[in-house]
Amino acid sequence: MNAFVADRLGPMFDRLRTYDRPLLVIAAVLIGLGILFSMATSPTATARIRIEDAFYFAARQAAYAAIGVVVMLAAASLEVRQLRRAAVILVGVTLPLCALAAWIGPEVKGAQRWFDFGLFSFQPSEILKPALIVVWAWMLGEAMKSARFPGRAVSIALFALAAAALLAQPDIGQTALLAMCLAPMLILSGMALRWVLGGALAAVAGAWAIYKFYPHARERVDAFLNPEGEGAYQVNRALDAIAAGGVFGRGPGEGVIKRSLPDAHADFVFAVAAEEFGLLASLGLIALFGALAFRGLSRASRLNEPFEQIAAAGLITLIVGQAAIHIAVNLSLLPAKGMTLPFISFGGSSMIGSALALGFCLSLLRDRPGAYLYTGPRLD
Repeated sequence: MNAFVADRLGPMFDRLRTYDRPLLVIAAVLIGLGILFSMATSPTATARIRIEDAFYFAARQAAYAAIGVVVMLAAASLEVRQLRRAAVILVGVTLPLCALAAWIGPEVKGAQRWFDFGLFSFQPSEILKPALIVVWAWMLGEAMKSARFPGRAVSIALFALAAAALLAQPDIGQTALLAMCLAPMLILSGMALRWVLGGALAAVAGAWAIYKFYPHARERVDAFLNPEGEGAYQVNRALDAIAAGGVFGRGPGEGVIKRSLPDAHADFVFAVAAEEFGLLASLGLIALFGALAFRGLSRASRLNEPFEQIAAAGLITLIVGQAAIHIAVNLSLLPAKGMTLPFISFGGSSMIGSALALGFCLSLLRDRPGAYLYTGPRLD
């Protein structure tokens, strides 16, 4: 019996030993904090929508976290070739779904980004993001190997298609986040400086066009520029919550201002955490994402294959960039965007998308023969 178990489980444990342990620890801590903060925000969120179970959202977040762990480990177990194939399939499925959601999805706060299945809703853009980054990296890696391969043109075309689908919803925040990921990936692939500058000018023109033709975006930018107006109510309450928390916070479950934050369990969970756990906890949360960025990018820089290097860097940029936008919005450093905090904010699609991104990254950063340019100093 012991020999049978060893034969079955031995290869699995051998593979687990190749995963980057610091990244796994950071992911576990973030997921645990997500459940903890959901317990803090769930009572007020359930009271607002008149659900009797005060910890309804916390229980669902724990279930989403369990699914996320399975997705992350499954993605981490993929070989490089399997990873690319999975990413292509996911892009082929979720990109049309994003366009379909903009057409037939239920409207929530002026946007159509989800499919409602009763017991749960599904936001395809959360799955599209990590898959699209892997496909971009594949195209850019091939372009680095062969100057004749139009990898950069294909990547930009895929971004244009994704941006068109997302802006139709509209989801300006996710579009901007994808642009933030693609830009450094193009630079890493060796794109000429003149094209980089041209892309920057195109981004400025695109931002102006969005402000001009999207009333919802214009309202949020105007509210950001005029924080005393009614449009900045949520951000101002988030700032009040952060200030009320002080250094050590009011205590778990003792937050008061969260009761007047409609999206306290999702878009403003950082503010709730700051009110209840204080400045030290807020800085610790930021430090966790900083450690994720440092560990992931430092290992990615040592990878041997261009595709693996660009993909891992892009996936880390996706997770940390999304976290930076969420925190910046809560601190009134950016206009409100409705961006979740990876692994922390409530939401099944957000949790699974973040887990998929980190799982892909763990797959690329595994210790494998010949994967790294050099082995010392020790990577673990």
